[in-house]
Amino acid sequence: MARIMVVDDTLFMREFIKSILKEAGHYVVAEARDGDEALRNYLLYKPDLVTMDITMHGMNGLDAVKSIIEHDKAAKIIMVSAMAQKNMVIKAIKSGAKHFIIKPITVENAINVINEVLGIQADPYIDREDFKEIKQSIEEMKKAIIEIDKAAINK
Repeated sequence: MARIMVVDDTLFMREFIKSILKEAGHYVVAEARDGDEALRNYLLYKPDLVTMDITMHGMNGLDAVKSIIEHDKAAKIIMVSAMAQKNMVIKAIKSGAKHFIIKPITVENAINVINEVLGIQADPYIDREDFKEIKQSIEEMKKAIIEIDKAAINK
């Protein structure tokens, strides 16, 4: 399957997205915490696809998209953002991003968007029992991440 780089400033979100990607059969080749690291790792690893958060310390996701596209016009970048960042997503797509995933992320939506950008047809066995168990595990992890994030914010 595809070689993917995950860019997000929070470890929890990177781990969550990585778990979705791995369970969908993709290989996470690199990670980045900000746009500067994303550009360096993109040039080093040349991933097939990038998931890119918008709001990050240092170089934000919008600027990172522009920088990556300057080096590789064919780069496949999917923006990951909260609905409140709709204008930023539009700017990112105008700058070269191929699609977007809105937070909170659902497994089905993430896989569908990633497969669409990669040109992979939907798995006709997507509702098989083992996949349902994987989706349930990921949803439980997502709930745990949200609780950890809430606890960190309230400190």
